[in-house]
Amino acid sequence: MTDVEVYADAGDPVAAIEIIPAHGHASAEVVEAVDRRRLRSTIGMALGLVGPRANLAVSGVLLTLLVSARTSTALGITFALTANRLVGWLAYPLLGRASDRTAGRAGRRAPYMAAGLVVMGACTWAYTVVPGYWALVALVAAVKTASVVFGLTNVAAVPETFGKSRSIKAAVVIGILGALVSLVVKGTVIATWKTGDPSTWNLAFRMAGAIMIVAAVIVLVLVREAPVGHDAALAARKRHDLDWRSEARRVMAVPNARVLVAGVLVFWAGLSATGYLAVVYFQRIQHAGAGVQTIAGWVMGAPVTLFGFAAGFGLSRMLTRRQVAVITPALGAVIALLQFFSTHIWQTVVLAFVGAPLFTAFVISLAPMLLQLLPRGGGMGELLGKLVAPFSAFAVAFSFLAAWAVDASGDYRMIWLFPAAAGIAQAVIMCWLRVPKSAERPSLDGLPTRIADWLLEQVSGPGRSVLRGEVTAADADAGSLFETARTLLGDPYLSTPDESVPEGNNSPKD
Repeated sequence: MTDVEVYADAGDPVAAIEIIPAHGHASAEVVEAVDRRRLRSTIGMALGLVGPRANLAVSGVLLTLLVSARTSTALGITFALTANRLVGWLAYPLLGRASDRTAGRAGRRAPYMAAGLVVMGACTWAYTVVPGYWALVALVAAVKTASVVFGLTNVAAVPETFGKSRSIKAAVVIGILGALVSLVVKGTVIATWKTGDPSTWNLAFRMAGAIMIVAAVIVLVLVREAPVGHDAALAARKRHDLDWRSEARRVMAVPNARVLVAGVLVFWAGLSATGYLAVVYFQRIQHAGAGVQTIAGWVMGAPVTLFGFAAGFGLSRMLTRRQVAVITPALGAVIALLQFFSTHIWQTVVLAFVGAPLFTAFVISLAPMLLQLLPRGGGMGELLGKLVAPFSAFAVAFSFLAAWAVDASGDYRMIWLFPAAAGIAQAVIMCWLRVPKSAERPSLDGLPTRIADWLLEQVSGPGRSVLRGEVTAADADAGSLFETARTLLGDPYLSTPDESVPEGNNSPKD
């Protein structure tokens, strides 16, 4: 016979059941109960993720074609789809900081996630109702801004709800349902959407809008961060709490800062020039409708990513960091020019497979340097907002310039000249990159092991149950995930303490 005694701390949602044998010796076995708060949050975040997945299903190809039906100019299409960037560069860090400091019964992140989904859902439904062009522009800007706000707070909410030590498992569990619903919405699109018949476009948008609004209610009711989230927020606020100008000065003091920032932003500007206009290009030049473009997007998704990673890993071992930094954008310019002369969408798919290894090699080689430029001050929401803001601001000018070129020439092929020009400019800029001699190639020998060990500990380490165990304030401090990334990849500038690496305004090597 055994006596069973239950011990539960009123302030701790985890109850421990200790089994004590009749002869009086305590057993070491402790069974932890499921944390009901995290169980509800898991359900809420999984169902809540259905909302942005539904938005993604209609916000790319379908929305671009809808806008192109309201205006005949490339500049009009680009303005409608990028107007949110005119205010987003400032709104994202401000809203991120606001969510870090929000206090209420619903927590810090759930109100912003729910509000974002409501705006997205209502405006997406209204796409099919409002007449004219300018009303549609306002709706699109509202949806895109709300989508980023949801994304920032959702990313921050995962480690703050489950702890950094469980974030990988939690993200996988939460992501499965959203992916399945996204397939349902895209399948509906392929089955019902007829490019030449606007009356068939309403179903996809209205279905997506309704899903987002339902997801908003679920998120607001169920999602809550860990009880120690407030303590984690205070810790994050005290950590390197610099004003934004001081933060910018700190970033630009990092070696190679000016070179890397200029190069990455030029690359992003060139990529943004083709973003939405490429959908119209595929339709008008390559005669690929929404269904064909959706299927091509699937082909260029996971298969291209896997191939690019495998081949890019090999390239990063063969070439030095500086060679990758210069060759990758130069060959990217060649790929853009080949796209200029393409006539079928299958050629675009082939070019995607060709370019993926180059992009992967670039990321592997320069990621440790780029991570040194990430912001360090503030909570997770503010950190993510400051990371997104410069990309949102810098892409606007190139997008409008490419649209103007299309209207002036009457040829949608013109959009590919801008990433080609950006690739050449980036290659020239990267000639100023200075790398310590002992770090000319990325240190990859121990990297796969370090990442694998970290992932294995995330998945199977002690105390990693998604729904069981205690979440401490340190574990809920999501902002320190940036430091984890820097630790995993290492600091190439610390490998050679006897070498002097000039700061961002370097000159090319002889």
